Amino acid sequence: MPTPQRNDFRLWYARVAAATAWFALLLQFWLSIELSRANGKGVWHAVWMYFAFFTILTNLLAAAALATAASRKSSSVLTRPDIVTGIAASIVLVGIAYNLLLRNFWNPHGLQLLADITLHDLTPPLFLGWWWLSASAQPLRYAAILRWMCYPIAYFAYAMARGAVDGFYPYPFVDVPELGIARVLANALAILAGFIAVAALLVALARFRAQRAHA
Repeated sequence: MPTPQRNDFRLWYARVAAATAWFALLLQFWLSIELSRANGKGVWHAVWMYFAFFTILTNLLAAAALATAASRKSSSVLTRPDIVTGIAASIVLVGIAYNLLLRNFWNPHGLQLLADITLHDLTPPLFLGWWWLSASAQPLRYAAILRWMCYPIAYFAYAMARGAVDGFYPYPFVDVPELGIARVLANALAILAGFIAVAALLVALARFRAQRAHA
């Protein structure tokens, strides 16, 4: 059973991590609005572009889960160990994919660099730390990965639909006009395989910790 000191630390951690995640999201939202205005477009265009990215949507999920934990709403679906683990797999994928596939595609400066680092390099390990504190000693099932996969698959369908409507594809590895649909599908399957590998590793760690705790 967790001690009062451990519960206090977990609450403190959730609050700091939630504040960090929401700061990055709000900063990026403001920067998106400023960029849209600088290009002669309005706020609604900024909103449309903001919600095009897997990074933003996944950070929103992570921030919401952390804020829910920080508010002590233990009965929320966002605090369930299986849901926390699914979000953890997605946010880890954000960090890995960005650093392996996307970092060299642009060179942000100033506040954009701050937002970039926080969204891709700081929030993912912070959320992974929260997973370790709150959900990593649960007897999770590998079958849960099938449910967690629905999120990146749904995002891919969403990105393809948006691209078909306005011609904008949020990431170079899903740019259908540039790469062709066959290459894009292959890239998507490779990234999905990476997600499955991360999720399987998290489940394996959780099961190992649960077994040790039981023993």
